Amino acid sequence: MTTDTTLSAAEAMFEAEQAVSRARWVVEELQETITCALRVLDDAELDSAKAKLSERGSFYLEAAGEHLGRLRTRCNDILEFTHDLFVHLNRASQSVTDARTLLDLADTSDPVVASEVAQLKPRIAVVGEMVALAKPVAQLAAKHVETAHLASRDVTALGLLEPVSLERSTAIAGKELGRADEDVRLLGNVVDRAAASARESASIASEITDNARRRMSEQSRDPITSASLPAPRSPGR
Repeated sequence: MTTDTTLSAAEAMFEAEQAVSRARWVVEELQETITCALRVLDDAELDSAKAKLSERGSFYLEAAGEHLGRLRTRCNDILEFTHDLFVHLNRASQSVTDARTLLDLADTSDPVVASEVAQLKPRIAVVGEMVALAKPVAQLAAKHVETAHLASRDVTALGLLEPVSLERSTAIAGKELGRADEDVRLLGNVVDRAAASARESASIASEITDNARRRMSEQSRDPITSASLPAPRSPGR
């Protein structure tokens, strides 16, 4: 493996670590937004129940409708975060693939390079596996959120006059958001592991970078590399 290839592999790993770190931040935002959406849904269900028990039924039905409007906004936010998450996961996946490709070109006849490759390859593999696992989990969460979003849209102004329609929509939205919440919690665990492995890989990549630059520096000072240069002349007598 040439020094340039070594540095390129390390750089690809740094990019993967950054992408996974950003994905972890997005997962945290997803968790917070889903929690907020579930609270909004609780408010809608409470006002829906009050509508059946209070003389001010129309008032509470209208309030429930407003809560569903807020729920739709939260669902839109979640779907946007999911889109951002896939951007980061895809970037991480591509960087991992690039790093693997470069490491496969390694000339392991050099024991130092062989040791570096042996350290980095298994950790890169773990990052790749976790990122690959995160994608279908994120897709499933997005699917549940989309269903909840559609359920919240089913309640029109006319539908608010029918408590049964409102209750059905909130029940569907609640079930789907609950599933999305479970998905995102699992997603958080997967991305956490990916982030930990990416940090370890980046640390090793940093050592590889330092070693590669040191070898470059040593080679530049090696007199053998300057053999083609004219020898200095002796001072004239």
